[in-house]
Amino acid sequence: MKWKNAVVLVALILMVNAAALSQSLLNESPPQQSLPLSGDLRIDVEYSKRVFHSRQDSLNMDPQPKSALLAAGMSLALPGAGEFYIDRYDYWRYGSFLAAEVGLWIIYASYESKGDDQTVVFEAFADQHWSVLKYAQWIEQYGLSLNENADPAKLMNLYNPNNPNAPPWERVYWDRLNDAESEIGKKTGTFFSHQLPLRPEQQYYELIGKYPQYNPGWDDASVDDQNFHTALTERFLAYSKMRGEANDFYTIARTAGQLLLLNRVLSALDAAWITGKYNKRITTEAHIVPVERGFGIVEFVPTMRVQVGL
Repeated sequence: MKWKNAVVLVALILMVNAAALSQSLLNESPPQQSLPLSGDLRIDVEYSKRVFHSRQDSLNMDPQPKSALLAAGMSLALPGAGEFYIDRYDYWRYGSFLAAEVGLWIIYASYESKGDDQTVVFEAFADQHWSVLKYAQWIEQYGLSLNENADPAKLMNLYNPNNPNAPPWERVYWDRLNDAESEIGKKTGTFFSHQLPLRPEQQYYELIGKYPQYNPGWDDASVDDQNFHTALTERFLAYSKMRGEANDFYTIARTAGQLLLLNRVLSALDAAWITGKYNKRITTEAHIVPVERGFGIVEFVPTMRVQVGL
């Protein structure tokens, strides 16, 4: 489980970084620079107006309040997008949420693929080394000794003796096999607690390596009615380990999927929260506006605009 713990730790660190970043960058703006002047008043005025509007845009001085709902929705769709919408200079904030999203998707896809590959491996192992036919033959031989009160008719004719070249799962009468399992299981303590699903269902491959009831079907099994549940074969144990590895891979992938959802929720909540802070800031803008008065006269009027977000 070391892999799972490492994945969870890395993912949580990424998200905690996003939630714990300093708020100081929220009000930070690029440094101001002096304007080079040409000496021609009209040219300098026009140039200063253009530079001012350019800087106003680059400083993200939007005079309108921003929508918390929109910011949260953007972050739900793509973590960090809402934070970028509020303040594109807060690189660490939206970058951390986005990095967590990308990293967790990589982890999810990688371990989901590993789980699929391991599933192919253990299913092939089972098809090669476990036989439902051998299991059915064992039940016919030992069923009555396991439950002496069972109906003998339900413990016989569980498979087709003909067509020996067919795969084992095609030679068994599955309904009769399940009836025999239920019949034996009527007695407490027989360790017959399940009915084998059809191959290739997922439960088929799970049960044969999970419950001692299916131990007799492994090709290295030489067990009777007394020791089948204790003398687990090497094949049984090896197969159980292989399935466990696949389950571990899927557990990591599932955990990454859950953290993906959590990352989006946290990013949405964070985006809504910083929208409120953004809208409550007081934006003060002071500058000199050149006003043409006629006859070629330009008057420089000092102005100030104060905006309080609601």
